[in-house]
Amino acid sequence: MTNLTPDETKEYIMKKEQYSGNVQKSVYQQEQTNDIYAVNYVLWFVYYAFLIYYTYFAYNAFRYSNQYYKKLTMIILLFAYPFIIYPIQYGVYTIVMYLVRMIYTNTYNNNGW
Repeated sequence: MTNLTPDETKEYIMKKEQYSGNVQKSVYQQEQTNDIYAVNYVLWFVYYAFLIYYTYFAYNAFRYSNQYYKKLTMIILLFAYPFIIYPIQYGVYTIVMYLVRMIYTNTYNNNGW
C-alpha cells in the first residue's frame, strides 16, 4: 500500500469499506469448517470402533458359514463406507446449498448494509 498513488489509496480504502463483509464471512466459514472437521474426526473414530466391535462378535466364525462371500462383501463395504459416502454427501450438500442460495439472498454479497 505504500507504493500507491493518492487516487489508488482512496480507491483501495473505498473498496475495503464497500466489501468489508468478506473478511467476516471468511472467518465465519473457517470456524464452521473447523467445527465440521473436528466432529467428523470424532465420528470417524466412533464409527470404526463400533464396526470393529460388531465385526468381532457378529462375524466371529463367518469363515465356516455357507454365506462366506456375502458376509465378506458386507464387511468390505462397511469398512469402505466412509470413503464411498463422502462424494455422495458432498454432491447432495452442494445441490442443497445451491438451491438455498437461489431462494435466500446472501447478505455478504450485498454492497448496501
